[in-house]
Amino acid sequence: MDVKYKNPALPVAERVEDLLSRMTVEEKLSQLHCTGSLATFDTYYREMQAGQARMDSSIYTYRDFDPAVVNRLQEYCVNKTRLGIPLLVAIEGIHGGAVPMMTVFPTTGCVAATFDDRYAYEMSAAIAKEARACGINQIYGPNCDLLREPRWGRCEESYGEDPLVVSTMCRQVVKGFQDNGIGATMKHFIGFGSPESGLNMSAAHLGERELREFMLPPFAECVKEGVMGTMPNYLEVDGLPMHANRYWLVDVLRNELGFDGMVINDYGAAGLLYNTCCCVDTQLDVGRLYLDNQIDLEACSQIAYGEEMRAAIERGEMSADCLDNAVRHVLTMKVRLGLFENPYCDENAWKNKVYTAEHRALAREIAEDGLTLIQNDGVLPLKGGEKIALIGPNAEIAQLGSYTYYSYRDPDKNVDCVADRAKTLQEAMEERFGADHVQTARGVGFALYEDEMAAQALEIARQSDVIVFAGGHNSIGVFGGDAGGEEQRSETHDLNWAHTSGEGADMADTDLLWPQKKLLSELAKLGKPIVLLIYSGKPLSITDEMPLCSAILWTYGVGCEGNPVVASMLAGDIVPSGRLPFSLPRSVGHLPCHYNHYRQGKGYLYRRHGSLDNPGKDYVFSEPTSLLPFGYGLSYTTFSYHDLCAEHIGDVCRVGVTVTNTGDCDADHSVLIFARNVRTRIVSGVVKKLVAFRRVHIPKGESLRVCFDIPMERFSYIGVDMKRVPAHGQIEVYAEEQTTSFEVGRCG
Repeated sequence: MDVKYKNPALPVAERVEDLLSRMTVEEKLSQLHCTGSLATFDTYYREMQAGQARMDSSIYTYRDFDPAVVNRLQEYCVNKTRLGIPLLVAIEGIHGGAVPMMTVFPTTGCVAATFDDRYAYEMSAAIAKEARACGINQIYGPNCDLLREPRWGRCEESYGEDPLVVSTMCRQVVKGFQDNGIGATMKHFIGFGSPESGLNMSAAHLGERELREFMLPPFAECVKEGVMGTMPNYLEVDGLPMHANRYWLVDVLRNELGFDGMVINDYGAAGLLYNTCCCVDTQLDVGRLYLDNQIDLEACSQIAYGEEMRAAIERGEMSADCLDNAVRHVLTMKVRLGLFENPYCDENAWKNKVYTAEHRALAREIAEDGLTLIQNDGVLPLKGGEKIALIGPNAEIAQLGSYTYYSYRDPDKNVDCVADRAKTLQEAMEERFGADHVQTARGVGFALYEDEMAAQALEIARQSDVIVFAGGHNSIGVFGGDAGGEEQRSETHDLNWAHTSGEGADMADTDLLWPQKKLLSELAKLGKPIVLLIYSGKPLSITDEMPLCSAILWTYGVGCEGNPVVASMLAGDIVPSGRLPFSLPRSVGHLPCHYNHYRQGKGYLYRRHGSLDNPGKDYVFSEPTSLLPFGYGLSYTTFSYHDLCAEHIGDVCRVGVTVTNTGDCDADHSVLIFARNVRTRIVSGVVKKLVAFRRVHIPKGESLRVCFDIPMERFSYIGVDMKRVPAHGQIEVYAEEQTTSFEVGRCG
């Protein structure tokens, strides 16, 4: 071939440099823009053809979607522009492509609750196959944010509060996407899961050591996997907006971690620097800041790389060469994805590659292994033949999680929307237990209590043998939970459907929503057993509800196949095996409540927990611990642990423990290994941290020896100089009630 950049036989870097050498200033600037299509792609295509919109480098949507229009856009770029540079086509894909036709998997917390990273890979591979079949080539994921702030609406996008779990899951997501032709974009670098007051986009108060010890590892693991993209977050960390933070974006991300891919700003972040943070004087200053911080692609405005930068280059105030590094990163991603050779999807075949039986089966399997039983006095599994009162705001809908497309919230009304095909809990319960055994009444809205609605629920409850209350949060918003659009503002005034979880749906409290609390307290007076189902991807304080309920099952966002799993689990067809990927707070006043806190925290000094009738000196009338810790989960069987041992052998610690299924049914079980450095040098250590986990299957009455070779790096910590300090001295190791220890060198 005469044109090097179109020759797939040449190295990626050589192709990119050839193309870069041919580009004008306008063409370079166009490669630094992502268009966020609030309208449909078809509308954008027509506007672009009519000269009312520019053809940018990348396009992103969470609206109705037509692969044929994507092909027309790609055809325009390839055949009707001078250099024929194809588009990046991006969507959200946290737990399924956030467009109408793609399979909706359980939310990431449910995936994490399986403690099986195989599911993270298989889910992301399935999402990637569906996306690529529709002409999509980039996904904004995985979400590497550590969940530290339960009031934050976006908790449900996280894999939980533990760095090892989040790191392991996110690395598998990157691999699953990129093995199947999709460019992964890890987000939101760094510290996004700890916003002030739980408010999205507010400041984070985090020191460098805490960022390095807890928040950085998931991003580092994704870089090791070769992740192609990064998205910084909106927050100010220590007063400095992350999009203006050269230390973290260049010194750490690029130079220390070795990330060599494309950085895209979060939607509208350039405008925040100029209009909200007011930390620059001109829009050109934003562009200069972006170039200095190696932010390559601007979404979805034209401030950083807009008219002011073009004019400055024309005036000779800036050299066009200053754009080259950013353009190079964008073009490299396009070449690596093979877009110059294969920019199109098959318009005749894509429908056979989305929402497949295989992918729906995987969605069901994740739900089966992730749903988490956290309380049971013996009422579950149900014996069969009971009269069931199904009550609660999630009883008659399919609560699938945020960043999920629901067509009835979209004026374009795509009739092929997968979310709308998912079975409701009512349908699943009637199918499993028989319609004559299930009576349903919502009773309350998410933020609405009306006496007449509640009375209907109380009446069917009186006639029942057991009450199943489908409570929790509502993640159903316009276009997957985003806060944009006129429809969103009108819909939120309906308190029956108040959007209480997802992006922009932050809460001032961690309690179960008050209408549900009130109705549950009324139902408890009837003396019937109550099974509480909590549809929520973020932690809740259920301190008041636990004494009222016979059983509590955490269902997260269940995915398109999840409600039949819930019904089957209540019936005993499936044995619960999930474990909480986050800690549950006793109340909002007990935040933060993550398990891996520093040693002097959580009442270390006085150790005299208080109560209302016996004041103490941790909290005077309470205790500072979580209500339920990370990793908590029950089963329909029981397990015992024996013979824990740990031995330091070279670069690993070999840990073994025997687990026995002491109950009456075969079951899966996740073995979690925690450790604590007994002594650290100058810096304070954490009370314990997860160093290994594995999901196993153990038949009833049998024992299994579970062994781990744990890299010694997992026992290290961040020292005074912000470098990792190797493990030394005594290390304590924990597995459930078992404890042992081993020695590493000497503590100096």
